[in-house]
Amino acid sequence: MRTRPDLALLLTLASACAGGPTTATGGPHQDPIQPPPGGVALFTVEPMATGGTLTPLGNLGPPGHVLPTNHVYFYGIQFDHPPQVPDQTVRPVYAPATGTVAYMLQPGGTDWKIAFRVTNTFYYYLDHVVLTTPLKVGDIVHAGDQVGTSHPGGAIDLGAYDTSKPLAGFANPSRYGPETLYCVSPWAYFAEPLKSLHYARLRRVAAAPDKDGHIDLDVVGHLAGNWFEQGVPMDSTEGPNGWPRTVAFVTDYYDPSLIRISIGGTIATPGIWTIAADAPRPADVNPASGVVAYRLLYTESTTVQSGLMLVQMTDATHLKIEVFEGSQAGSGSFDSNARVYSR
Repeated sequence: MRTRPDLALLLTLASACAGGPTTATGGPHQDPIQPPPGGVALFTVEPMATGGTLTPLGNLGPPGHVLPTNHVYFYGIQFDHPPQVPDQTVRPVYAPATGTVAYMLQPGGTDWKIAFRVTNTFYYYLDHVVLTTPLKVGDIVHAGDQVGTSHPGGAIDLGAYDTSKPLAGFANPSRYGPETLYCVSPWAYFAEPLKSLHYARLRRVAAAPDKDGHIDLDVVGHLAGNWFEQGVPMDSTEGPNGWPRTVAFVTDYYDPSLIRISIGGTIATPGIWTIAADAPRPADVNPASGVVAYRLLYTESTTVQSGLMLVQMTDATHLKIEVFEGSQAGSGSFDSNARVYSR
């Protein structure tokens, strides 16, 4: 599958997210981990200084990030003006707000994810960090303290969630963990002038209704949003056991007027495709639509077809789906390889 340069970078990042055994210390909402005295849900320090691309919520990057991502990225390079020589800069990573270390995950090697509790309801996390400061669950880290560095030329993730603010756009909230269900845009929590500086740099078209992006894009009773293969356990949808069995019909994080079909595997090769401008919009497809045929088009070239997808909502929460990879047909019929997905 051919990908745009930004999608290729995200594929690399997703592979890092999914790779290797994970070592965990602590866990989300584990008492008695308490916020620091006087903690404030406000980012006063930039976690990584970079002139590179900043992204809104909602990136896609199968095979790991099949669904719109619940965090934003600080990249070392500009997607639209990539360097001729690969960037290998190691950049310091700082705590953007004062918080108590709530949990730590080590997917493998020197890669760490560190989550902090800031208030009774507000948490944030940094991911893809090489630790340079010894940390343990329960430590209080202050805004501006260096916690580590990036990998050479690497990006970092910044995620935030507030357990008092559940998202309303998921058809089945029980599918998601707290970092997704209560996701908030980190950009909205930066103090000025950082907030305005970041919003001015975010990689999102000016015509978008907002700068922050979104991840809860389900339309109840319609095709738009996230789907999971029948039988995937509820607690596995956001992990490597669930990613291959997930598909999303969502909008592009950069230009939300564009449709993206994100496939984790199982039904077809992992990747991201778009559809023809005259094809039915997923938000308009419902059980009354019958069988809908989508010509899967490469996102960087909407004139080149990579296959045919057939979808049929059999009811408000179930979807029959099949992909004929490489097919140049405009229509077709289901065969024995069709699978059932659900909300």
